[in-house]
Amino acid sequence: MSRTEVLSAAARGGPEPIRTHWVSVGDQRWPPRQLFERALGVSRTEFISHYAIRQLRRLGFPTSPLPQELGEHAEPELPAEPPAPRSDLGSAVKSFIDLHEFFDREDLSSRVVRLEALLEGADSETVGARVAPEGMTDDLIRGALLVRQHAGRINDLIHAAMIVRALPKILEPGERIVRRPSLASGNDRSRKFDLETDRRVAEFKAAEWKGRDAMRKRTLVADLVGLVLERDHRRAELYVLGRMPIDFLQRSSSTMEWALVRSSPHLRHAYEQRFGSAALTVSQFTAGPAAGVALRELNELIG
Repeated sequence: MSRTEVLSAAARGGPEPIRTHWVSVGDQRWPPRQLFERALGVSRTEFISHYAIRQLRRLGFPTSPLPQELGEHAEPELPAEPPAPRSDLGSAVKSFIDLHEFFDREDLSSRVVRLEALLEGADSETVGARVAPEGMTDDLIRGALLVRQHAGRINDLIHAAMIVRALPKILEPGERIVRRPSLASGNDRSRKFDLETDRRVAEFKAAEWKGRDAMRKRTLVADLVGLVLERDHRRAELYVLGRMPIDFLQRSSSTMEWALVRSSPHLRHAYEQRFGSAALTVSQFTAGPAAGVALRELNELIG
């Protein structure tokens, strides 16, 4: 990621409300994860704010301090935003429905191509009549902007909801959750896994892969390594959305060195201490040291 990519991302729409951390770009403050997600095109469920802050600082952007820089008991600089008024939420729901109907009628790419053809040669007197049947109204713009405002954390919602809905289907009779689950993306030091019971530890990856998934691949491998290193006597499971992540783990010839290059120094050191060379391929690691980790598809649980 380059500074130019961050500036370009900041130019494409405005920031979401600041909750705790921020990064300053020009005269605006942004949530680090929103800006990092937009600049890289990677779901914010794949990284935590602290990682985004460190990368943005490296490019010269001012940010809020990290907790360890303020002290262990430091309070967040800014309070959480209050919930949106009920009327706004109702408008957002209607806008979601209107947008769904708009996209459902025709592929957007086809519509854009037709619009481009219609606009060629138009002037101020004819442009309105040419595009009127296409539905590009002021209400559509306002609705899309409102949807984007409320959809900023949709990936976090998916991550939390996937775990909550999966739990009744995976917990066995008598199995107890022994530590508060980590429903938000990223685990704190007191919770090494998304789920810990008296019988298993598990990580959940709810990102939908689309073919260019370098960051997703790296975080997936990092979670797999964490499960191998930290699971103790309990069985370990890694839940993913779709078949592509599993195929990557089982077939990839990428090296573990490549996969862990952006992981925390602590994880890389623990890997080297336990397994030695990182020249092992991802598929070799999956079939060898990680053979005891069960790979599960969330689609089979959620339906």
